[in-house]
This record gives sequence, structure tokens and C-alpha cells, in this order.
Amino acid sequence: MLSIKLTTSASFRAISKIMVLVNLYLDLNIKTPSHVSILLWVKKMGIYQLNKVHEKSDDWTLMVDESIEFGHEKLLVILGIREANIDFSRALNYNDMKCLKVMVSCSWKGEDIKKVLDELSLKIGTIKYVVADMGNSIKRALKLSSITHIQDINHKISWFIKELYKDDEIFTSYTQRLAFLRGALCLSSMSHILPPQQRAHSRYMNLKPLFDWGMAILQMLDSETSNSLEKEKMLHLREYETLIRQTHQLIGIANRIQEILKNNGLSEQTKGNCLNLFDCVTDTRALKFKDMIEGYLTSMINSVKGDNKILCSSDILESSFGKYKNYISANNSIGITDLALSRPAFTNKFEPENVKKAMEGVKVEQIKQWKTDYIGDTQLTKRRESLKTGGRKKTLTTKI
Repeated sequence: MLSIKLTTSASFRAISKIMVLVNLYLDLNIKTPSHVSILLWVKKMGIYQLNKVHEKSDDWTLMVDESIEFGHEKLLVILGIREANIDFSRALNYNDMKCLKVMVSCSWKGEDIKKVLDELSLKIGTIKYVVADMGNSIKRALKLSSITHIQDINHKISWFIKELYKDDEIFTSYTQRLAFLRGALCLSSMSHILPPQQRAHSRYMNLKPLFDWGMAILQMLDSETSNSLEKEKMLHLREYETLIRQTHQLIGIANRIQEILKNNGLSEQTKGNCLNLFDCVTDTRALKFKDMIEGYLTSMINSVKGDNKILCSSDILESSFGKYKNYISANNSIGITDLALSRPAFTNKFEPENVKKAMEGVKVEQIKQWKTDYIGDTQLTKRRESLKTGGRKKTLTTKI
């Protein structure tokens, strides 16, 4: 049941109900745990993973990120892996990583993160480099600590694409036209061909659906068998045909670059493979994108000298943030709680011996102490305290 929770998107209550059904139909006659028990197991596993002692070495590679959650609190998470343990034939998964730190604060300045990294290095040894986004506080912390910063490929490519398109009037017009079409056609007979919804945040990391849709519309307009009414309604998109085709090609190259680097790491060989993707490109914007990519790859390779391959993607850390947010999505008003312990629990390998140690060895008092040390009062606790005198008050009347 613990593995079901940590490897699927089923809620705590759903898992409890699933086990009731399994028990009923398979006649297992086993006691079904409540959702509260499953929640406790996840927290125990989180404490167990956080308290593990890791070997000291000179080849630790870390991933660092902070996330703005609810209220004014931020969650700092640090994952690590020794370079000797990296498999450069595939992308990283949770079982590859060690969760080294999960901390909560109202703000994370560069000096604060540096202090955490310095304390961590005393326990695990030398931090060879850190893969992270380009957040100011993280950049400052790494600079103060003299630790090499490998910029995450996802965020870097997103930044490149933003630089290429942010001042492009045709691109702006295209995205505005798609937003207009969603509003104009949502209740019409054409609602089945609505353009994708655009994201307000990280929009340059999520352009692929917009231009996949645009290519599908162009294909529909070129087809002799397409519905004439649909073609008439979408005919005005012809004016964006050059933008759509060129951008679709550029995004395809960008996605292929990410695939190569996430699965095989960054090296002179993979750098060459990435640049070869531009061989058939002729338009100016794509060639400028090539120069940006080449400069980035060269800079990252030169920053970690003597290495054949290096990590340049923090996808696994971003994924853990996504899973955690899914856990708390049903209670988004309570802020950060001790459910943040699910973050280190993700890295558990579900070996029977380790699970047994976590369930039997970690006490509830340890979870409470961790919450006191790192979380304090949650948003819900503060709300209840502030509003405990709210509502209608009883008034005492004296009979005469």
C-alpha cells in the first residue's frame, strides 16, 4: 500500500478503498488500513530516508530547487547522486537519487542556501557541481560556495526561446488569436477544434501544443477532404503559416536536444549530436537558436573539466515537486505541512528490509519533532488560532 501511494496518483483515501475492494473480491481476509495509517507510513519513510548516513566522497552531484508554495513559505529540496552511480544510458529515476535536505523557510536568500550546502558538504564530502535553474538565490549561493553551477537544460532552452520570441509581433499576434478562438468557439459547433489552452506560467516551456495544433490546422486547410465550414473558419490562420512551420521545427529540435542530453548526459559527443540537428535549418531564427545552444553546451562542458559526461537536467527534482503538489492539491489552503516528508519518501527503493526498518524504527515522536524543527505552525493552525473567536458570540443577560 505504501508503494501504491508513492508510485501512483491515487489519494490516501482512494488506496484505503481500493484495498477494501481487493479484500472483498479476492477474499483475502486481511485488515485494511485507514488513510491516516497510510499517511503515517509515508511520513515514517520520509524520516527514514532523510536520516540515512551517506558515504563521504569527492564526486557528489546535487540538484537544488526552491518552490513557492502557499502563503509565504518556501520549500528547499536537495537531491544528490554520486557521479560513479550515474547511468548515462537513460534518464534518472527516483531510486537513483538520495534526498539530502528538505527544509522550509519564509525566504531563501543566497547566504541561507550557502549555509545549507556548507553543512551538507561536511557530511557527504565534496560537491562536484550542482544542477539547478537560474534562480537568483541559487546562483548567488553557488557563487559564494565556489561550486560549479550546471544550468538546467529545460530552463535554459525555455529562456532561449523566450529571447527569440518575446518581441516578435507575429508570435504575439498568433498567441492572441488562439486565445480569442478559445473564447469565440468554445460554445459553437466548432468547439471540437479549439486551440490548446495557454499557460500563464512557464509558457515558453510549453509552446509545443500550440504549434502542434497550428500544424494540424494547416494540414486540414491543405486537405481536399476536410470539412468546408471548418476550413472557412480557420482560413485566417494562413497568415501565420511561416511562423507555425518554422517554430514547429525549432521546438522539435529543442525537444530532441533535451531528449539526447537527459538520456545520455552532456559530453563532446552529445554536443555534436545536438548541433547536427540543425543541418537542414535555414531560417535566421533557428540559426540564432543554434548559436545559443552551442554557446551553452560549450560553457557547461568547460565548467567541469576532465569529465567525459555530466548531468545537465534536474527533471527528477521538478517531478518530485509535481508529485508533492498533487498530494496537497486537495487541501491547498493549509500551506506546507509535514507531508513534505513525502519528498524523501519518493527515493525509497521498497526493499523489504528498509521498509521494515522505517515502519518499526521511526517513531511518531520523531515526525512531530521534525515538524516542530522545520515546519512550525501551519497556515491552518494559524488560521484556527486567529479565527477561534470568530462567529456569533453568546451574550450573557441578567434577569431582573
